[in-house]
Amino acid sequence: MPQIHDTNNYTVPGGIKLFFTPTGGVEKDLGNMVDVSIGRETENLEHFTNRPGTRVKDKVIALSESITIDFSLDEPVISNFILFFKGDAAATQGDGTAAIVDQKVSLAASYGMTSLGKPGAITSYSARQFLDYVYLYDGVSAYANHSVEADTAAGTPFTAMADNNDKLYCGKKTKFQEVRIEVNVAHSGYTSVTWEYWNGSAWTTLSTAGTADFSADATFTFTVPGSWALTTVNGISAYWIRAQQTAASPATPATIDNIGRQALVENTDYVVDLGTSSANAAIRAVAAASLVDGEEIKVSFTYPTFASVVSNLVKAGAAEGAARLEVHPQSGRGLSFDIEIPKCQISSNGDLSLNDQEFMQIPLQLTVLDDTDNTPAYPYGRIVVYDVSA
Repeated sequence: MPQIHDTNNYTVPGGIKLFFTPTGGVEKDLGNMVDVSIGRETENLEHFTNRPGTRVKDKVIALSESITIDFSLDEPVISNFILFFKGDAAATQGDGTAAIVDQKVSLAASYGMTSLGKPGAITSYSARQFLDYVYLYDGVSAYANHSVEADTAAGTPFTAMADNNDKLYCGKKTKFQEVRIEVNVAHSGYTSVTWEYWNGSAWTTLSTAGTADFSADATFTFTVPGSWALTTVNGISAYWIRAQQTAASPATPATIDNIGRQALVENTDYVVDLGTSSANAAIRAVAAASLVDGEEIKVSFTYPTFASVVSNLVKAGAAEGAARLEVHPQSGRGLSFDIEIPKCQISSNGDLSLNDQEFMQIPLQLTVLDDTDNTPAYPYGRIVVYDVSA
């Protein structure tokens, strides 16, 4: 628990985000917030007595309590306009589709959802692993760059290791634990094929499971070493592993169609939120499956396009639901805290200004509502403060 007095408690607010879950809907980030303020009001009934010989206050009873959060959103997307105008559900016009192939996505840490940057509902989606870099080193000074072929399903086959001087380097910007090898010609004559990783000071044997010797199409796996560190190969910093073998003149060196291209399985390796017309599709990894926490993958999908989005004004009441306000400053800027609100409504808060010399802002107010029936322990919400020293 944060202690008093501690200068680490001095806080400059930052990382301010408001997440809203409409009743019956899913949580969404409302976007960039400005001019955020939290109001707290109490209406009191005061009692006075003149028994001491003069009129003095001797009792105060609270009649009502209220908490509001005033804020403005400076992203005028349709979902934020709907909150301001009490609009009905958004509908698209001029519908079509477009496709994205092999979009790189860095998955969120702790297996959280990562936006795909396009509103849904997406279709025909797939995800796969890949390697950023594949180089064949001749043991002297030359690196042959096979990164493109290695990540192409029908690429030009290339030699894995022609002799015992060659080393095949496979690198990625994020850690990984699985490598698929598609062999064009299996080797004949390789001996003692081994894989190594960089532990921060030396190349160290990497223990693998599965066929990893270029003798057949196969996927091999390994447990991510705790000491695996970034290192530079051919001028590129990445997480590298490398393969080598000991035969001076193998009869038939292996040739590879591709390496690192591994299709991922939905609901086994990853989960997709298809998205809606006003919320981007998202993806997350499944824990204890093929992907390392925070690994980068490639995603392909078809998404809907439209000429415009329409919502009819004043066709619904103020939006009701649950909310979570995050205030998470950067390290060294003080304490982080969340305010969790089980029931609230969001409505307009003033005029919508259209000033051609300022960024547009949508003024809104969140009003906390009683939720005793569902959350009797904290019917108006609660605040969670995180220990900066933890």
